[in-house]
Amino acid sequence: MEFLAFAKQQCAQQQAASAEQHLLAQFQRQPQPPSADFGLALALCNLHLDRLDQAQACLDRVLLDHGDSVELLQLALACERRRNEGSCSPALRQRLQAFLADQTIALEWLQLLQANLDLNAVINWAQHLLSEWPQHPAVLHALRNLAWDLHDSSLMAQLPAPSSLLWQGRCQLLQGDYQAAESSLRSCLMPGSLPPDEQLQALHSLIFQLLPAQVESLLEPHLPQLAACPNWAWTFGRALLAAGAWRQGWQLYEQRYYSLDRAQIIPPGLPLLGLERLQSQMAIKGSAVLLYGEQGIGDTLMFASMLPDLEADLNGSAGSLQLLLPPRLVPLMGACFPHLPVAASYPDSLLPSLDVACSIGSLGLLYRPDQSSFAGLKPHLNLPAELVEPWRQRLADLGPGLKIGIAWQGGGTLANRMQRSLALEQLLPILQQPGCHWLNLQYGHNPAELAAIEQNHGIKVHHFAGTGSDLLATAGLTAALDLVITVQQTALHIAAGLGIPTWGLLPYRAEWRYGLSGPHMAWYQSVRLFRLQQRGNWAGLIETVAQRLAQQNGPIPSSFDGNCS
Repeated sequence: MEFLAFAKQQCAQQQAASAEQHLLAQFQRQPQPPSADFGLALALCNLHLDRLDQAQACLDRVLLDHGDSVELLQLALACERRRNEGSCSPALRQRLQAFLADQTIALEWLQLLQANLDLNAVINWAQHLLSEWPQHPAVLHALRNLAWDLHDSSLMAQLPAPSSLLWQGRCQLLQGDYQAAESSLRSCLMPGSLPPDEQLQALHSLIFQLLPAQVESLLEPHLPQLAACPNWAWTFGRALLAAGAWRQGWQLYEQRYYSLDRAQIIPPGLPLLGLERLQSQMAIKGSAVLLYGEQGIGDTLMFASMLPDLEADLNGSAGSLQLLLPPRLVPLMGACFPHLPVAASYPDSLLPSLDVACSIGSLGLLYRPDQSSFAGLKPHLNLPAELVEPWRQRLADLGPGLKIGIAWQGGGTLANRMQRSLALEQLLPILQQPGCHWLNLQYGHNPAELAAIEQNHGIKVHHFAGTGSDLLATAGLTAALDLVITVQQTALHIAAGLGIPTWGLLPYRAEWRYGLSGPHMAWYQSVRLFRLQQRGNWAGLIETVAQRLAQQNGPIPSSFDGNCS
């Protein structure tokens, strides 16, 4: 067996360490320089072991000795994605362009365009793939997945009619034939009807698109399959959390550490230690704990609402707590938790003294195991007055009226951004309400969009330099506002964490943290949710929010009674 084929087989069986040992034992028998196949095999083992520097060194040596190849480029992409959470360097992009006639690299290019969030480029390249390889199974599979992710029925219609019952059900979903889709997807779940992974895909479509409230009963027969499928375990864990099945949801959620998305969960090269101590409040006492930020900024801010619970268990028991966070988040969290060490890096000498090193979401199983554990939550982001008062003065200078912050575009993948984002002009029914001053909270906003809304409609959306990108400045401004109106994104978590009244505009099938129904969000007391009832029909929801704003008399309450009419 060739070295790379051997390494792929062993890594698929979670045997990367033993595969590396076997390869190194063969090293002395290798010609000098070693063959490209041998170097790529070593790189793959190091990649699976999260030793990214060693993996990159192997790849660089292969490139120097043997030149580029499809296999080398695939591993180089995997290494960069692991290190940089999906991004790709300009140098590697240039190397890839020389291989775009290869179907494998052409499909990798499609993924890069999606990561670059360029919808037009994605659709154009999809059309190119379809014209170049109209019958290639891998191309058709990738384009079906793209059409499904983007909910693009037009692209799906250009592809050959699928023979798979799974894809028939998904096509029926895109066409709005929900009864037929449910029947097709339920048929996929019959024992022996499909391979196990395709059954789980069908289950995912059924739960996430049609029957989210039935997740527990639908998932129960398939739980044994999830033990060996961390990607699916984490996915369905989030579905359980959305439905309020907190304890079981958190148990599956913990499998994220072993998923393909682990680069978003735990920093490469850093340890995962002591999860067993998070099984009980007694076990965590006296522990030296290091928590990593995970996933997006909003996720970390929301999970930070559990820090007071952890601190209460550590205080008085000789325990300690430190936070390792993305650099952009360090100033804000340092200001809100001045008594805690908060940094973007720590010396390696810290690691031997730790009892627990894990990502912040792992506190959920201990501190949010059921609905009652969310009762009485208070704002957990508390800024010093000297960071807020200057903003109050700047807002007072705008004159009388409500000071309302807005954010209209969400982050994440291309599909997620399309689902949760708006154009600023779509908010006109809200922005045209009298007696309001509008403040920009949008990260990465387009100044031309603010200029256009003022020029075309006479609506001034004030932007203060630094806000949006500087989270501490954004939080200072937010703390001085009367209300925040935002799509699901970081602005919501900052405002809600500060206890500021927040109205969240949610897409059809929102993320798990917002639950499945109703105006309340378990994690925050000051959030009122407005849910899209039909995919893409934002106009009706925005009109509802505008009417709600028009009905406001006096200060906006910072907690709600559930009446969202």
